[in-house]
Amino acid sequence: MNIRLGRPGMDILKKIYSLYDEAMGEVGVDPVCMEKCSSCCTCNVTLTGLEADLIVNSLSFQGKKDLENRILQRFSKKRYIPKMTTNGFARLCMENKDIPGEENDPAFGTCPLLEDDLCTIYEERPFGCRALISLIHCSRAGCATVPPLVLTLNTLFLQVIEHLDQKGVSGNLSDMLPAALSETALTDMVHQSNDDGNKRLIVHNEKIPVLMVPPGHQKNLKSLIGKLFNLL
Repeated sequence: MNIRLGRPGMDILKKIYSLYDEAMGEVGVDPVCMEKCSSCCTCNVTLTGLEADLIVNSLSFQGKKDLENRILQRFSKKRYIPKMTTNGFARLCMENKDIPGEENDPAFGTCPLLEDDLCTIYEERPFGCRALISLIHCSRAGCATVPPLVLTLNTLFLQVIEHLDQKGVSGNLSDMLPAALSETALTDMVHQSNDDGNKRLIVHNEKIPVLMVPPGHQKNLKSLIGKLFNLL
């Protein structure tokens, strides 16, 4: 299985991130999120293998060691382990199949890469982190408030990012980043997920089966969808 797209894939991923920033600017939302606002920075973040590679390749030798040590020292045994990807969810809905239950609770703990309420990989952070915004202070309200169009945007970009890495895998940040530091470790995780479902820590990415864009948002996002697919 080809689980490494290399530099071309990472360059496309960066363009997708930039396009998301542009799209959010055009939506005109005014989130309350600010520096050291870390209520959403939990140990439940997931990312694709390509996103993990982008993070790892942005670091110096010492930076890679620091990343590995942070995760090792702050590894949360209780963390979100995905049973399906965004495109996998879309496919199951199309096939009218049951959606597997998943356990995801912010109380599991904070992100191991958080230092003094600041992200130590902020510039290269995965899309799952970039997509987290709120119109109210989450720490006060206990939850985020996200406009419906932004939720659609987030889903759209999650689908495209997974499609870009459709021959790869996704998983929890604490599992994926250490594996991205070693080709052998990531390969072992793939084999383990194939051989024993009870030990599965990662899920296989899928191509887009259908875009999960509600009819009311399709006209507004038509141009953006075209730009995204021109990148793939």
